[in-house]
Amino acid sequence: MTKIKFNGFFILLITIALFSCKETTTYDLAIKNVKIFDSENKKVLDDKTILIKADTIYAIVNANSKVKSIKYINGKNRLVSPGFIDTHIHLTDVFGDYEQAPEFIKIDSSEIYRKKLSDIYLKYGVTTILGAGQPEKWLSATLKWQQNPNPNYPNIFNSGGAIISDEERTPYIGHVEVENPEKAIEKINEYHKLGIKHIKIYWRLKEPEMKAIIERAKELHLYVCGHIDQNIVSINNASELGLKNFEHFLTLSFSVFRYNEHYSDFADKYNIGELNNEDRLLAMMIQTFKYIDETPKLNEEFEKMLDELVEKQASISTTIHLLASLLNKTYFTIKPIDNSKKNNLNYNKEQLKNLDEAYSIMMKYLKKAYDKGIKIRIGTDCREGGKALLSELMLLYEAGFSMEDIFQIATLNGAEAIKIDSLYGSIESGKKADLIIFEKNPFENYKNILSNKIIIKDGIEYKN
Repeated sequence: MTKIKFNGFFILLITIALFSCKETTTYDLAIKNVKIFDSENKKVLDDKTILIKADTIYAIVNANSKVKSIKYINGKNRLVSPGFIDTHIHLTDVFGDYEQAPEFIKIDSSEIYRKKLSDIYLKYGVTTILGAGQPEKWLSATLKWQQNPNPNYPNIFNSGGAIISDEERTPYIGHVEVENPEKAIEKINEYHKLGIKHIKIYWRLKEPEMKAIIERAKELHLYVCGHIDQNIVSINNASELGLKNFEHFLTLSFSVFRYNEHYSDFADKYNIGELNNEDRLLAMMIQTFKYIDETPKLNEEFEKMLDELVEKQASISTTIHLLASLLNKTYFTIKPIDNSKKNNLNYNKEQLKNLDEAYSIMMKYLKKAYDKGIKIRIGTDCREGGKALLSELMLLYEAGFSMEDIFQIATLNGAEAIKIDSLYGSIESGKKADLIIFEKNPFENYKNILSNKIIIKDGIEYKN
């Protein structure tokens, strides 16, 4: 009898010990009862709760799971997506250009500049940006920002200056010249030692220097993107050299539309008029897509180029808000790129009709490129990048892209292309807690992309 009592008491002690030692995880933030956009599988997952510890997603559980957290957000069945990624911005668009640009970003004013980036990008849900060429004198400050992310500011990844070949004229402040292939390699080595992992090349770079840069960057496992047009080096040639990441879908047309060969007929056919300002030049570039579409030989060349880019597993940035705003197709119209107060097209009705048709044809080709397998990513390349990114998502929808495709383009595609997808681009355990909670669901109405948002950056709700 005594032995039985002892055993029962012993079992009771073990049971109490097991329960008392059982770990109860307390999270820093629980976002309860939400729909999650799964950017890898392009699906919306219902009835989920996101658990966050520090700046990282710890787990995703069913909404009815009991959890303990320091802070809670009641998701109210709203959509949560990964933070948006803009793969092509210029700090000069935000901090000043030419004579307005500071020579250096000083330590005592550094936070002021970072706050400007938040005002332009983070409050619209753009949690990560890639600077595609900046003044080298700013690198000391901006590399510190990259190395020290902060919940109050967007993540920034830096390239150095956009690299061009040696020219007689004074280069733009965001460009850096290399005199020959040897100097080009030296520049890549210099950037690599600084901790720069993203390289930007510009169309003023000649083939010998381009080849040297791409090969050296590959050896160092660096990301390289290129704005390639004007046929100094063609898209096809750059691709053969190993370049996989191209900037601005608009530029693809200039690898088949050859100015010296086609411009005279093109200008007469569409009544182009004088190219006396940058708005008209941009409009002319859009119209080349209509010329290509209506010229069987060029159309065949363009299709072949797309197929070759698919084979090379290429990616290309969008940069379509700036183009659509020329035709007032956007929810806000950015100031014209020559900084004047009004649109400088001054087109008559026939010219505007041709331009409108050309824009639609360009977007048709963009959709075709995506359907073929070219990885499209967002790259706004304009002064109001956060607003422009939301605009680009709506423009993609109006061009026939599905909302699932659009959200993947704005998140995972960018992360994968610029090689940061181990931490960004999707909602899963181990990745950074950079999230957007939409007040209204874009999958129910695409204009809900503009609805109010709760922005979570590094696991903390961003207070604008």
